[in-house]
Amino acid sequence: MKSMRILIVTLLLLGQSAFAGEEAAAGPTLYERLGSWDGIDQIVGDTIAYHVENEAIAHYFEDVDLEKLQGHVTAFFAAGTGGPNQYEGRDMTSTHAAMNMSEADFDAAVADVLKAVKANGKDESVQAEVKAILYSLKPAVMGTTGS
Repeated sequence: MKSMRILIVTLLLLGQSAFAGEEAAAGPTLYERLGSWDGIDQIVGDTIAYHVENEAIAHYFEDVDLEKLQGHVTAFFAAGTGGPNQYEGRDMTSTHAAMNMSEADFDAAVADVLKAVKANGKDESVQAEVKAILYSLKPAVMGTTGS
């Protein structure tokens, strides 16, 4: 549970604007810039649709309840980008442990997320922040860090 708290704190820190100073503190959070809950839910839904169509990683989504997955991922993403809700699901390491993802699989998944963020009209700065968050999660997803 301690690693989940560390992960959430990391996500919250990364969810802050890349710009320092008062302007960043006064500006909208990444959560807000992504469209709050509804915007994030749309991005997550689009990402899952891309994953299912992506030949490199589609096999990970066979026999998965995609609606349930979308709910969990939306809650995680919302909490990690500065949203008001607390994520109460499983940590990244235990969630992905049995998947044995390759580097190429991870990169394909990240590309799908960024494609969804861009398709939902988010600018390059938002895309860059999302990319930074995703790569900060790589050790946990790839199982190269403790849970």
